[in-house]
Amino acid sequence: MRIDPTTIVPISEGRPRTTVATNRTPAEGASVVRLGEEATAAAAASPLEPEVAARISRVRELLAAGEYEVDLDQLAERILDDDVARGGER
Repeated sequence: MRIDPTTIVPISEGRPRTTVATNRTPAEGASVVRLGEEATAAAAASPLEPEVAARISRVRELLAAGEYEVDLDQLAERILDDDVARGGER
């Protein structure tokens, strides 16, 4: 089968949109997602341990101050460990 390069036709007929997809303006932002009862209950049932919450808070403070340093070697090692755990060595 051969395609004739001299014949060009539109794939579909262009038509103006008759309905508006949304009445929101870009300034209003994205839609709000409401979680179901199960997801809300699961989030409330497992609060963070105090040590973990303190670590997260400290990292947030360092990030806000621009003082958080990333150990790239440790990050690379963790990425590789995660890859091996998910799919095994290739």
